[in-house]
Amino acid sequence: MFPPAVQLPAAAILFLAVHAGLQGLAGLAPIRLGPRAVAGAATVALLALLLRVQDELKDLATDAALARAGDPRFAARPVVAGRVTPRDLAVLRRAAIAALVLLNLPLGFPLPCAPFAVALGATWLSGRWFFWPRIAKDLVLAFWTHNPLALLYAAYAAAVFARDVGAERLRPGGVVPVLAVYLPVAAWEIARKVRAPEEETAYESWSSRLGWRTAASLPPALCAVSAAGFAWTARACGVGLPYAVAVAAALAGVVAASLRFLARPSPRTSARLRGPVEVFAAVAAGGLVAALVFARGVTWGMFG
Repeated sequence: MFPPAVQLPAAAILFLAVHAGLQGLAGLAPIRLGPRAVAGAATVALLALLLRVQDELKDLATDAALARAGDPRFAARPVVAGRVTPRDLAVLRRAAIAALVLLNLPLGFPLPCAPFAVALGATWLSGRWFFWPRIAKDLVLAFWTHNPLALLYAAYAAAVFARDVGAERLRPGGVVPVLAVYLPVAAWEIARKVRAPEEETAYESWSSRLGWRTAASLPPALCAVSAAGFAWTARACGVGLPYAVAVAAALAGVVAASLRFLARPSPRTSARLRGPVEVFAAVAAGGLVAALVFARGVTWGMFG
């Protein structure tokens, strides 16, 4: 449920897209990375892991019930199948929290430790459904209370940047790359919960809540707004045309997957909605970092 080969690079890309993007907007060259950036990227990865572990713990009973009801997407889950125990998850949760605190205490206060504390606190609260049981039974409430955690993680990356180079280097336009990095996360969360009519079970999906047509239209819409944000950031940073072309091509992949599902909803086409969103996020965020490094160079060292 948390493959390191996928999740660790994804967390690093999310962090670096914000950190390097803000450097680009501030006119800094070369792009500079240092110990705080490494710690920051590791922090985002650990927060994502903590979120996954907590989701597994709080969904134990629901996942088991869905598996017993014959939902194949839950029957094979590691915890449901017994390959991972609740005790394993509890130990991993405590280890992740300890590592996060130890990693961030040396980074400085109020930045980035204060935003880190907010992100960690919100993540911990999410593991208790924010102490509001109704959230557990409402997909939309769960989305609006849980998915914006990724926005807090992106804001944490901006706080690390501010600590490194000074808060005065933050530009008002810095909110654009932060939102651009976040929106594919929202698109991914929706795309993975869209099903064809014959796939629907007792599990509440976006297609059962909004209808399969509306649900399948949301990921490309969110990615389109994200693409516009990345394009604006790239232009403001002086990044060339090849990056814009790559982002447009990745966006076209998301649109094509959605159109295929809309034209012929089936388990096959619903299963192919998530992958293009992941590709788009990697191309848009990772491509911005690569383009900035290519255009301005990169160096390693402590900030002043």
